[in-house]
Amino acid sequence: MDLQQCLVLTAASGAVLMDLKTGEIANGWIVILWLAGFLTNGMGHGMRGILSFLIGTVLPILLLFWLFHFRMFGAGDIKLFSALGGFLGPAAILKCICLSLIFGAILSIGIFIICGNIRQRLFKLTTYIKHIFLLKIQGKTTVPVPYRDGKWGMECIHFSVPILLAVLLWIGGFY
Repeated sequence: MDLQQCLVLTAASGAVLMDLKTGEIANGWIVILWLAGFLTNGMGHGMRGILSFLIGTVLPILLLFWLFHFRMFGAGDIKLFSALGGFLGPAAILKCICLSLIFGAILSIGIFIICGNIRQRLFKLTTYIKHIFLLKIQGKTTVPVPYRDGKWGMECIHFSVPILLAVLLWIGGFY
């Protein structure tokens, strides 16, 4: 395993530990990761590495902001993708995002099956989406009640876990 792979594995694993313990990923951790990504890419690849770092960090924010806006994704998860994008570069972070979403969907389906509340969750999701569109049609700028309301035991997953699974596939040479 090379230095970049060690750093990416440490970044994702550290984020999972924080997320599972506190429910969030510390901003200080993200800043350290951004600095490490900038330094390793800059020192290893010069200007090309710095450009890859910049595109890799900005791309996840641009692509995933709408999920945060509708409160379906945490800011820490997007910042983690951004920090990992600084190490991986634009092409690999896109694959990482796609694989993470697939892992997240599989995990969510598993939770639905275990909890036996598929109908209630789908009803809540469709009601939430209808509420968002009604606000847009009515021209209101208020942000809807977050999808995650704390009333359900396993209603949301710690998305850092699917991100770590995608990172493990990257380390294993899958993409």
